[in-house]
Order: sequence, then structure tokens, then C-alpha cells
Amino acid sequence: MKFRVTQVEAKFTPDGWPVPSVLRWQNETLAIIDVGRRWKTDDGIHLLVRVPDERVFELHTNGALWRACIRSEPPHIA
Repeated sequence: MKFRVTQVEAKFTPDGWPVPSVLRWQNETLAIIDVGRRWKTDDGIHLLVRVPDERVFELHTNGALWRACIRSEPPHIA
């Protein structure tokens, strides 16, 4: 699993959790339709998000930079 630097549009809740709405992945702009599990580590915040074609991405931010990687793809894409 390799994270790539990416662009993410997100708002933050009052308690500091990001709520992403759009992900830019390999020159493709993807709407985020669902945010799943989220957790904090020493290096930042991680979230699992789903896009319309059912791919699931793990997003990671340290507050200044966003990174993403694909965690799962439905059979019709893989």
C-alpha cells in the first residue's frame, strides 16, 4: 500500500475531524459519497472514504498535506 500526495476538499468539525467531500486521484475528480472509519495516529489523521464507483480510499493528513491510497476496488474495476 503506497500513499500518494493528493488534493482533498474538506471541512473540519469543531472537534478537529476532517469531513472530506472531493478527492483528486490521478487527474480524476471524485465525489466522496461516504466516510467510514476514522482514527488518529502519531503522524496524523486517517479516514476511509468511498467514491461513486465503490472504490474505497484511505486518506491521511498531517494537517498540512493530504495523501491517499486505494484500500479496495470492486471486482468490475480491478
